[in-house]
Amino acid sequence: NFRHPMKKSDLGVVAVLYGIVIWFTVMTLDFPPEAQTYPFCLLAAIGFLTTLYLVLQILRWKKTGEVEDDMAKSFEGFLPVQFFVSFLLCVGYLLAMHFIGYYVASVAYLALGLLFLKVPLKHAGITIVMIMIVIYVVFSMFLRVPRPRGVLLG
Repeated sequence: NFRHPMKKSDLGVVAVLYGIVIWFTVMTLDFPPEAQTYPFCLLAAIGFLTTLYLVLQILRWKKTGEVEDDMAKSFEGFLPVQFFVSFLLCVGYLLAMHFIGYYVASVAYLALGLLFLKVPLKHAGITIVMIMIVIYVVFSMFLRVPRPRGVLLG
């Protein structure tokens, strides 16, 4: 729908996504060649979709001639505690991967995150088991993507 103006926050989203694509592309270059295919495909898809989104926003801007400053509206209903706890969980996850390895850190991260978000224990348990099975089968067995083993457990 091109009747609504482009939003200022759209430009920030596009910039962040391009930054992520560049950052992960540089990191993927360190992978063994056989482990680069899947990440590069995902990064190419993200880059393509981000570019498509940017083109659509530019077309919207050309049609309406205006850019809506929606930054205040974007943070309406923002829950600082939820944001900061989630951020700290992400930082903790990255540190935990270094020390205790990918699988143990992932289970702990998922469990803590789901408990913090008050997901029922039964659903959290099913989610954790299913995600770990999928990750193991896809990344370990099928794609053979290297995962951090951890300095303490590796």
